[in-house]
Amino acid sequence: MDDNSLKFIDLFAGCGGLSLGLEQAGFKPVLVSELNESAAKTYKINRNEEDFEFIRDVKDIKGEIVKDFNNIDLVCGGPPCQGYSAIGIRRTHKAGKKAMPKNRLYKEMIRIIGLVEPKIFLFENVRGILTGRWTSSGKKGEIFRSVFKDFQDKLGDNYHLRWELIKSSSYGIPQNRPRLFMVGLHKSLNFCKKKEKDLAVSFEIILEDMKNDDLPLKKG
Repeated sequence: MDDNSLKFIDLFAGCGGLSLGLEQAGFKPVLVSELNESAAKTYKINRNEEDFEFIRDVKDIKGEIVKDFNNIDLVCGGPPCQGYSAIGIRRTHKAGKKAMPKNRLYKEMIRIIGLVEPKIFLFENVRGILTGRWTSSGKKGEIFRSVFKDFQDKLGDNYHLRWELIKSSSYGIPQNRPRLFMVGLHKSLNFCKKKEKDLAVSFEIILEDMKNDDLPLKKG
């Protein structure tokens, strides 16, 4: 690995889509975690396994492990989103989303960021997290408000946090696939801090999230 490369840790890496984009931008993975065996196999097939360390379960990433990784530029991750998506909402309300372990895995990402102290971190998830509710009687958007608050409470002393809903079609990609990105910039980087984004969910997002593509919309 080039010593001048920007180093990153990929959590919940899947088959490596986010890693691929970062690699194309000049980053190199040094530590990768993915629980799903098929996805992990795909990730490894497309890369030289000698270039990074692989740990299957993020819960196994402890202090004695991360101490070997110094000056990490970026920690990124997209925790499992089944419970945040529109389909997940319909499937999981009866169980209560707070009781679903996968919906709390973002806390592992917060923990690891605290251990590693990267210059930047990137949290990615589906648009549905912006309107998701912990229970069927909960308030729309309460899931992301909880997630953002946890990031802010645990990491806000050292990081400026900013989130944005980004549509891939706005960047020349021929698909309508909005994604939520939250970025944390270490305060030592001296970036200009923008005004914090209002966590209130826009009416447009609510309508888009409610839309069922299988049903025609009536005019008027």
